[in-house]
Amino acid sequence: MTGDLIDGYLAELRASLRRLPQERTAEILAEAEDHLRESVAAGVAIGMTEREAQEAAISAFGSVRAVVRAHNLRSRQVAADLVLTGLRLGWTGMFAIAASGFVALAMNHLAGTSFVGGTPAPAGTYTAAQCAHWLSNWPGAGTCGQAAVLEASSDAVSLRVIGGGLGGILLLGCYLLAATYWRRRAPVPVLPSGFFPLAAAAVFTAGALALVVCTFTGGPFGAPAGPGVFLSGAIVAATAAVAFVARARHILR
Repeated sequence: MTGDLIDGYLAELRASLRRLPQERTAEILAEAEDHLRESVAAGVAIGMTEREAQEAAISAFGSVRAVVRAHNLRSRQVAADLVLTGLRLGWTGMFAIAASGFVALAMNHLAGTSFVGGTPAPAGTYTAAQCAHWLSNWPGAGTCGQAAVLEASSDAVSLRVIGGGLGGILLLGCYLLAATYWRRRAPVPVLPSGFFPLAAAAVFTAGALALVVCTFTGGPFGAPAGPGVFLSGAIVAATAAVAFVARARHILR
């Protein structure tokens, strides 16, 4: 901004408040101008130049974004921002699930299908229908137990990649539509910019810890599974948690 910094600041503030009622906008601008002009006068009185005093007054008053956020704070807008955050966490999580499928695929090739699919259960554990189904999918398995292992190791890849990918695309589309609609009504988000990465870091950290526990305990589901089923998810969740922690630290600085 050139010329009078206060005028430039007020013009930017006026443009950002355009969706509020005119009377409310005028009231906010009048209060802001009075405060800024008084701060400038006080700065000049202690020996600052006019421009230095204007810069100090604007810095102390706060950014336009912060002022608009403070005046836009309403329960409906908070709820809308929380919904957007939830959708964003949703599509991020679904794509992380898809990524864990590719990690499971790598484990199948590097560590063997039993690392992901588990070891064959004793004879008589599976029903005849289950054995027929698995052996029809894996005719070269030889035994029902080995077919079950191959089925589990394959499902750990295909179900995650397909389900996570499609779910992520669906939630991403919902997020983009909702964000476009809401940003037209309230262009400045109410929640601080660091809220999402902090929330995502907390969610992925909790997920990584839970999956690490399942890696060593076998998990609560009782289905044929090896440690790679949970470890593949833990690796992706931990990576995402570290990335979001770094992002949150950068924003908070």
